[in-house]
Amino acid sequence: MWKKLAVTAISVVSIGVGTAYAESSLPTVYHVYIDEQHVGMVENQAEVKSELRERMEEAEKDHKELNLSYKEEVSFKEQKVLSVKDESSKVMDSLESELTLVADVMRLHINGDPVAHLPNEEKAEQVIEFVKEKYVAEDELEILEKGTPELPAVGETKVMDVGLSVPVTMEEDQVILPQVHTVEEAVARVEEGRPYPSNHSETTTFMGMMAKSKKPLADVVITEKERKEEKIPYKVETKKTDELYKGESKVKQEGENGKRELLIERTYRNDQEIEEETVEKEVVKEPVKKVILQGTKKIPSRGTGDFAWPAVGGEITSKQGERWGRYHKGIDIAGVSNKTIKAADNGKVIEAGYRNSFGNKVVIDHGNGYETIYAHLSSIGVKKGQIVKRGEKIGVMGTTGRSTGVHLHFEVHKDGSLENPLSHVSP
Repeated sequence: MWKKLAVTAISVVSIGVGTAYAESSLPTVYHVYIDEQHVGMVENQAEVKSELRERMEEAEKDHKELNLSYKEEVSFKEQKVLSVKDESSKVMDSLESELTLVADVMRLHINGDPVAHLPNEEKAEQVIEFVKEKYVAEDELEILEKGTPELPAVGETKVMDVGLSVPVTMEEDQVILPQVHTVEEAVARVEEGRPYPSNHSETTTFMGMMAKSKKPLADVVITEKERKEEKIPYKVETKKTDELYKGESKVKQEGENGKRELLIERTYRNDQEIEEETVEKEVVKEPVKKVILQGTKKIPSRGTGDFAWPAVGGEITSKQGERWGRYHKGIDIAGVSNKTIKAADNGKVIEAGYRNSFGNKVVIDHGNGYETIYAHLSSIGVKKGQIVKRGEKIGVMGTTGRSTGVHLHFEVHKDGSLENPLSHVSP
């Protein structure tokens, strides 16, 4: 607890000429030394030792966490004297002024620089933990203390490691009591960039005041990992087929996205991300490609002679024959929800455009002597010279030209002669 109080005896001194005093009859005194310096003599060394103990016990009450001792060594030398000169008061004053209490401490170094003196290693470790807690939750640090955590599951992010950007070391030492720091003081030194001053008081020197504005002595380096799922887009493959007409397409196989898991590692310096790296990739589901069949079959320009109804449903609102003093050459179809107009048979478009009373008009030559006419379209979806197949969309029903409402005027001609459409088509 304190330095050993050394007691050293010296030989008995005899005084007088021709007369010897018995050694046991002389009084004993004790010379007191602080280190090698003589500070006086006392008759009762127990009083000095008691004073030393009392001072130590009083200091220990105020510093229960510290292991205290005296920096200087107090020793005694015994001597027999003829007369006693008691210097107890002087000795006590010397003890008061010259003895220094010191504490066993753990000196904390960051990047080789001393930062603070802590009562023990546990307190020094707390300083580092508190510095880390500024950027990492306490419960996460507790998990890390038990060892490296398991890798995160999909959708999870975990802190895998927390450290400081520079080396941290600890060293046993002894310092006077004013130089012992609390954990809070030490943390402030680290965060404010204030290493422990080697000489002058930091509060009274220019360098000490400037030190308070420095960056932290160490940054907190955090490594976290995240596992997430990522979509793998499916590819589209187009295959040619002569089973479909040119311009037609069909989905043979629907595409389906795949999945892969990524393990991403991120590194932060304090609260700033400084690096991101994908450290693992694993495909958990392969994508299924989409297969589209694209027709190559040539559309025949020659009709089959078997006509299809040129609208999507609907009803006949006017037949071929006399009407309003004139001959109505075709039939009128109306009353549809889907206004698509379709080619009645395979053929070649020989006319597509606006024609006076017909409005938007399409004429198809079926290559077998037949021609069909489609009039009053709101829009035309084919061009002159285009080959179309039976049932292919060629326009949209409308009311262009001379028209009393939305309908399709449909005519059939054979070798230049008009024929009744109802001889070839029916709703």
